[in-house]
Amino acid sequence: MSPVRLRRPLLGYLAAVLAVVTATTGTFLIYPLVAPSIALLFFPAIILPAMYAGYGPALLATVLSTASLAYFFVPPRFSFNVGLDDAIRLAVFMVVAVGTASFSYARKRAEDALRKSLRDLQLATDTLRKVSGWPVLIGPEMSEGAKTILQHAATIVAATHALAVWEAEDEPWVYLADATSDRREIDKHPPTELTPFVPEAFAGATLLTPDRAGENAAVVVSHNGTITQWRGRWMHAAIAARLVEPRCASAPFRTEHLVGRVFFSGLADVGEDMAPIIDVVAREVGTSFDQVFLGGRMHGVAIREERIRLARDLHDGVLQTLTGIRFELQAIADDAAASSRDRLLAIERSIAIEQRELRLFIEDIKPTARAASDAGQLSQDLEAMRVRLGAEWKTPIAIRLTPAALSLPESHARAVRLMIHEAIVNAMKHAHPSRVSVDLYAGVDLLQIVINDDGRGFPFRGRVEHDELVGSNRGPASLRDRVVALDGRIAIESKVTGSRVEISLPI
Repeated sequence: MSPVRLRRPLLGYLAAVLAVVTATTGTFLIYPLVAPSIALLFFPAIILPAMYAGYGPALLATVLSTASLAYFFVPPRFSFNVGLDDAIRLAVFMVVAVGTASFSYARKRAEDALRKSLRDLQLATDTLRKVSGWPVLIGPEMSEGAKTILQHAATIVAATHALAVWEAEDEPWVYLADATSDRREIDKHPPTELTPFVPEAFAGATLLTPDRAGENAAVVVSHNGTITQWRGRWMHAAIAARLVEPRCASAPFRTEHLVGRVFFSGLADVGEDMAPIIDVVAREVGTSFDQVFLGGRMHGVAIREERIRLARDLHDGVLQTLTGIRFELQAIADDAAASSRDRLLAIERSIAIEQRELRLFIEDIKPTARAASDAGQLSQDLEAMRVRLGAEWKTPIAIRLTPAALSLPESHARAVRLMIHEAIVNAMKHAHPSRVSVDLYAGVDLLQIVINDDGRGFPFRGRVEHDELVGSNRGPASLRDRVVALDGRIAIESKVTGSRVEISLPI
């Protein structure tokens, strides 16, 4: 038990003793005026400890008051040798005093309970008023609104920092969203890195502590309306490392699709009264996240259906039309003069090349595309692209990969192929270079793509970084948009002797 909790009862008993001493002294001073009503000042000496110190100090004050009356004021004075009548009067005094103390103590407790109920009601009303203004997430992307939701949650509970961790059904990841993070996307971790969020014994409990998150903290545990005390390290170290301020709290949420927790630090108050509020806010956070998760699932289904429709339309429409044009060109070439035949056949071959490119695009947008590129598949695809574009533009192209058998997730592999294709074609069209080189460097979590050419460069001169390119809408817009869509960065350096495009993508 803490020294503070021990000190309060001792002060109550000491106050009871002082009250009796004060009543005894006062009775000595006014004894000639009040005798034989010598108990006049002793009733307040019993009632006040009962109201402000509790029932125990009131009983002590009763016993001491009876002893003081018997010794100092009941004849013969300064002796406990009292007669039968005086003993009866002292017994009646004790009964009345105990009854008065009990009534006063009960009344004080009732008043305290009423004040606490009014405070709780006011607090609950304020919380409901704040929760009623809960922001609505729009869109299928969790990252778009998670930060807004957590910032609003922190405002409701008067915290300076809020973060949430959760797991989704059928997904082998733990997600972490931090209201103060500069990162746009939500962090994704293997389960072993963050679980369990709190000790298993407290999986369904709301936890509060005045200490810091990473310390051996004194924790208030609220579970199903029961409040208990516990001391120890109460959250995963990786989560605690993000909560640097004292006065922390955490509550769980469980929805149809998600299971997780919300963590707060820098709270203005971590008393037991805050547990229901923290719990309500955590449930609201979970409900919002679940709605976005379900929206994302539905959005994914819609995208797959749209991809199937688009692939079917391209295959049955554009591809068939191009095939007919090729046959018509071949027929015209057969009847044309020799000077025109070669040009017509060259046009037919260009259309055939675009048909192959379109078929690759159709395969890429189908929802049954590979989940991850095979080792070396990207290298083979880029080599085929290099040969085809080099022959089409009559310009040497070099593509180098580090490592040579580079493997990427299919979504990134497809995007990388399209980016490199667009960058090379842009250089050929606008800069008219004599050579183009492409270098890919894959690190632990970053892919770098560098495209160099010795052409005329861009309309501007010098180096322009990503933020300036986006803010001023400079550079190739389509290529820039592809990079931004993958949370990457692009920089362009343009000289009279050529240009250099640098792309960095997180992988």
